[in-house]
This record gives sequence, C-alpha cells and structure tokens, in this order.
Amino acid sequence: GQLPPIRCLRSRKSGDKEVCVAMATANGVTREYIRFEVIDMNCKALSKTVPVRHRSLPVCMYSGAIAMGANSEVQTFPEEVEKAGCPNCKLLPDWSTEQVLPWACRPGAVTRRVFCEQARPGAVGAGAAAEKNGAVPRTVCLKLLDELRSLGGHGYELLVGGELEFTVAKPKAEGGWVPYFDGLDIFATLQNAKAMDFCYDLERNMEPVGVDILTMNAEYGEGQLEIAFAPKFGIEACDMTATFRTGTKEIAQSKGLLASFISRPWGVEGVGNGGHLNFSLWAPDASGSAASSSRDDVFSRVTKGKTNVLHSSEDPQGLSETAKHFLAGVLAHAPALEAVCSPTPPCYTRHGHWAPVVSNWGPEDRTAAVRVKADKAGDPASCYMELRMPSASANPYLVVAALVAAGLDGLERKLELPAARQTKEDGAAELPTALAGAIAALQADTYMVEKLGSDFVRWYKSVKEGEMNAIDEQLAKGARSDEEVAAAWKHMYFEYV
Repeated sequence: GQLPPIRCLRSRKSGDKEVCVAMATANGVTREYIRFEVIDMNCKALSKTVPVRHRSLPVCMYSGAIAMGANSEVQTFPEEVEKAGCPNCKLLPDWSTEQVLPWACRPGAVTRRVFCEQARPGAVGAGAAAEKNGAVPRTVCLKLLDELRSLGGHGYELLVGGELEFTVAKPKAEGGWVPYFDGLDIFATLQNAKAMDFCYDLERNMEPVGVDILTMNAEYGEGQLEIAFAPKFGIEACDMTATFRTGTKEIAQSKGLLASFISRPWGVEGVGNGGHLNFSLWAPDASGSAASSSRDDVFSRVTKGKTNVLHSSEDPQGLSETAKHFLAGVLAHAPALEAVCSPTPPCYTRHGHWAPVVSNWGPEDRTAAVRVKADKAGDPASCYMELRMPSASANPYLVVAALVAAGLDGLERKLELPAARQTKEDGAAELPTALAGAIAALQADTYMVEKLGSDFVRWYKSVKEGEMNAIDEQLAKGARSDEEVAAAWKHMYFEYV
C-alpha cells in the first residue's frame, strides 16, 4: 500500500520547473543514465548510454557515424575517416543541454540526454580542446550563429519558431503500417479527437524539457498531425526541434505506433509533411528604448530586453533595411538552400502543393518561398518571416545554418530586395525540382560552400548520393511503378526520419 519513492531531478533547460519521476525497484534504488547524443545529417539521433557515475569519462563513437544514411544500410566513408583507419572519435558534450527525458525513463531508471559535437578524425586533445568535426550539423549551425552575433558588433540573434507536420501510423495485422486515422478533415474537432490522447501525451512529456507546444491539430492528410511551437533563440531552437522529433518517435514507438517526419508517407502524390520555419532577427536593447508591449505572453517573455530589427514603422511594407537585405540574401541563395530544406527525393513532390517553386517572397503569401508578416502600424514584436521551403524531413540545424549564411551575404553586401510575388517570368530563380539538382546547386554556390564549410558539403553530398543510389538499386529490380517508388522511399526514410 506504500507509494513508490519519488526522485526529483531538475531539467536544466525548463526554467525552474522540476521533473519529478516516480521510480522504484525491488530495493528502492533508482539508477541514473545519460545519453551522449549527436544528431546526424537526417536529424537522426545517434547515442551511447552511460551510467551517470561514468559521466566524466570520455565517450567515443565511430568517426563516420554521421556519414551513414537515414537507413544505415547506406554506408559512406569520408576520406579523412578512411585515411585515419575508421577510428572512434570523442563526443564533445554541451553540458548546458543536459536534461531528464520523461518519456525515456523506466521503472528504476532515470534517463538524461546531453547534446554533443564530435572530434574530427585525427584530432588531438581532450574534451572541448579537441578539434571539432566541421561536418557535424550542430557544429555548422553554431559557427554561423556566432558569425551572425559578431556581425558589425550588433549582437544579432535569430528567433526561431514554427510548426512541424508528421504522420502517425499503426501496424497492420499482416505486417506493415497504415495511417493511425483516416480522413482529410483538417481542423475538424472530431478528426482532432482521433489522435488527441497521443497529442496530450506529447505535450505532457515535452513541456518539462522546454518544448513549449502552442497548438495541436489534425492536418490535411491521413494520420497527419501539426504541432506548433513557441520560439527560442539560436541553437536552443534547433535543440528543441531535435528533442521533439526524437521524443515524438520514441513516445509513438512505446505505444506500438510509428511517427514519421518523412515528406511523403503514403504514395507518391498528395499531401506531404512540411516544416515551415518562422524567424525574426533581434538585437540587445542597449539604450532601453525597445518598443514596449502590453502583451504578457511567452513571446514577450522570450524577447524581453531585445529589439526586433526586422520591423520599421516608417517603411510602407513595415520592413527595415536590415530585413530587406537579409531577405534578399535568402532569396539569392534559395536554390542552394533547397539541398538542406528538401533533403530527400520525396520532398520534391511537395512543390506546387503549398510549397514554393521559385525564389520569391510575398506579404501573407502561402505560395511564396518566404511569407512575410509585417505591419508598419503593428507591434514590432509581431514582425517575422516564414521560410516555407523546408520539408518536415529537414534537419533544423542545417536549415538555420543555411538561412543565416544566406542572410549574412545580404547584410554584408546590402543586397536589394526584389519586388514581391515575382514569378519565373519576372526573373525569380527556379528552385531545383529534384535532390540531385539541389545538391548540384549547393556545390555551385561557392559562397554557401565557404560559409557552411567544404567538409560539411562533401560529407552531406556523399550521404545524399548514397541514399539516392540505394533507392535506385532497389527500383532497378522492378518496373519503377508508383507503388515501388513509394516502397523504396519508405524503406529508406519512414522509420528513422
């Protein structure tokens, strides 16, 4: 009749909220573990789990782990990994990201997670002193965010929010997967209710780790849900998205379900999973003149003491010169951005279906590559842009890194913003229509290669070509029917993306 002992562990990134996990074993002892986790090119979490008593010891992982495909049947071997003899390399933990993961705890076991970077093959030194592998997505992102912060001494920070669409599937008795629920009735309360128990479980598990869910609803696809998040600044926004993706898949798996962020879960046409990225640019309010707001909500609390540098109360469009230059840079490099925004072959079936086909922008335009929400007479804090290019499959670290790199070019060269709602005929650049073309566009953009890093581009290209080759090999055995194409895509991406 006695209650099990309760152990309270503080989650370092969820404010003052404590994560209390009721754990008990036969002798009343709770074990504690830490996942040392690195995020690969596909935003797949790779980890080693370590008893907490060994947290200070070096943890190593195969140096080419992030060069594997979404499905580990794809193995690629970067030249420096081969040259070094395919060694293990140290994981470099960022201890500020250490958190208890409620969904990963078990009776008698509390599980934490710390995000890591990794030493490069052949690097010397221990811990933070080791030279980092510049191909690791989180490392790439941190480098670009540091460049943004340093630009002109302005201290710019990127505020990132948005929403993710994903598909929940249930097993068939004869094997395989089917949608968790049927129908295409977006927003319908009865449709929402079909998966609301799952959504409630998600929200309950995510809030303690700082993933602040704003809205939950069924989308316009079978088994498709959309979750919107409160924003965070910089790398914390990317960590939040990576946490949500892995956690959602784990929670589904624990229920005998499968959650997938694959762009095209069923067939080769129809509704796909998008991952629109909302962003704005902020600077410290050194003068104390930041526009005051009567709002008292999560947005105003997150941005307290900062000024939104995208907004202008004088410009007819409500956009500052900084906003125009940044956006012009994004549009100038949009074809290269597509390589990370649409990182799998099925992503390109979204084009023309609420996903852009040219590099353009427009006020409140859901068909544009960048949808702009700005009002000269409105609250400056409400001014933001929505990058509509990313699929849900996109790695958030890479999308943010590429976005910042492109925006920096616009700021540094003071690029002129094209007119709104341009078409191909008006001169707007066409976006690549297939992954191979997007990879070629990235390679051809020497500025983006330099900013993201030639090592990263080489590793990324190798992984994506490996995935495409594996899909082609599977399709070569048949007639390349729509059913076979869909099956090949699912084999590669459904479980782990």
